[in-house]
Amino acid sequence: MDRRARKLLTITVFLIVVAVILWDPGDSCSAPSARAQEAPQGEWVNSIAHISTDHGTIVVELADKDAPITVGNFIGLADQAFYDNMRWHRVVDDFVIQTGDPNSRDQNPYNDGTGGSSQTIPLEIHENLTHEDGAIGMARSSEPDSASSQFYICDGAQNGLDGNYAVFGYVIEGMDVVRSIASVEVYGNMRPALSQHPVEDVWLYGVRITHGYYNETDQLPDGPTETTVSGGALGGVGLLGLAMMVAAPLVLIPVAFVLFKRSQSKGKS
Repeated sequence: MDRRARKLLTITVFLIVVAVILWDPGDSCSAPSARAQEAPQGEWVNSIAHISTDHGTIVVELADKDAPITVGNFIGLADQAFYDNMRWHRVVDDFVIQTGDPNSRDQNPYNDGTGGSSQTIPLEIHENLTHEDGAIGMARSSEPDSASSQFYICDGAQNGLDGNYAVFGYVIEGMDVVRSIASVEVYGNMRPALSQHPVEDVWLYGVRITHGYYNETDQLPDGPTETTVSGGALGGVGLLGLAMMVAAPLVLIPVAFVLFKRSQSKGKS
């Protein structure tokens, strides 16, 4: 091989080495940026109760975080269909409508309001949960920790009950249904023992729950969530390096081969 061919091969090898240095696979890879590594801070979406009645549906947003014991008890009963096919046994216009007593399923109105589930829960008071119009709360006896399954919905603000009864949510749809039930005829003085009991049956068909969850669908604001990682000591020219690494052998090696052949033919002559 003559001097020109050796020099050309040397240049070819040099260019290939330079191309390898310039091209780094890392240049074409993506890695999470600091922003992408920050998980979106999902917000809690409260559970929703759909209270179905023969007057329409009442939709209640439950206070999952502020009243977890009371909400948990209510959801547990609802999920077991405990509230299916009961009567609203207590109605006081401009005060409350009340249901949740399994005794209301029988034909004896005199025991309505005395029943409950198999367990009681402690009184759970939270300063953010007051007896506003449309508040839903737990009924109980004179014993603070005696609430079980019976609940009421306020027809108008009843702040005199604050601190003594546990509010655990608020009506967000169907206050017209609450007003409709609150305005039904009750026995009053006709039957003093049933003075707050509706004359005609008012039915609670059931309570269905849309369970609360963490909403983690919020997107991080502004800009991409990935960043390109520059490759090699001369990062940012990866495609150029790759092109040089491919082109140099394709162009220079054939030229060197031709020169090598010529040098051999000259040596034989």
